[in-house]
Amino acid sequence: MPEVERIRSFIAVELAESVRAAIGTLQGQLAGAGADVRWVGAGGMHVTLKFLGSVDAPRLERVHACVAAALAGQPALHVRARGVGAFPSLRRPSVLWVGLQAEGLAALARRIDTAVTGLGFAPEARAFTPHVTLGRMKSLRGWDALHAQLAAHLDDDFGDSAIGAVTIFRSTLRPAGSLYTVLWTISLN
Repeated sequence: MPEVERIRSFIAVELAESVRAAIGTLQGQLAGAGADVRWVGAGGMHVTLKFLGSVDAPRLERVHACVAAALAGQPALHVRARGVGAFPSLRRPSVLWVGLQAEGLAALARRIDTAVTGLGFAPEARAFTPHVTLGRMKSLRGWDALHAQLAAHLDDDFGDSAIGAVTIFRSTLRPAGSLYTVLWTISLN
């Protein structure tokens, strides 16, 4: 019996190019601190709504159909990228992020989560925190200098984005960083 292809995938929304450029400018400034961070490339600046993991191709097609049906009639959204922070906290940073203020984005993530739970995906255990990942700390080397720079940008505004679609991506892991490929785009009304 032939082996079924498995695809590492996730569901996300993309931000406007102007917002990604503003965030990229901040990343460049922060990188100057010399901290031990793996920075996210411009192509990786999206808002993950649901990570699916490694999924066989036929099941992923069912995910696409199910999410498209669940989002029928879903209006487009607007988000504002504002402020910076870290998970789990600035005292114990693991992931550096830009925050998002977005009415309806958490509800959209819940709608998608509910839709794919019916296909056997585990429901999200954590509350959805709208953010764009800037980078991941590899170690705390250089953190003090980076923390001082982050503190100067806690309330920076990076602009607005219209969210008119939800995208299902393939994620291919590579030594130089993940490569994201669009599999399907589902338009919002």
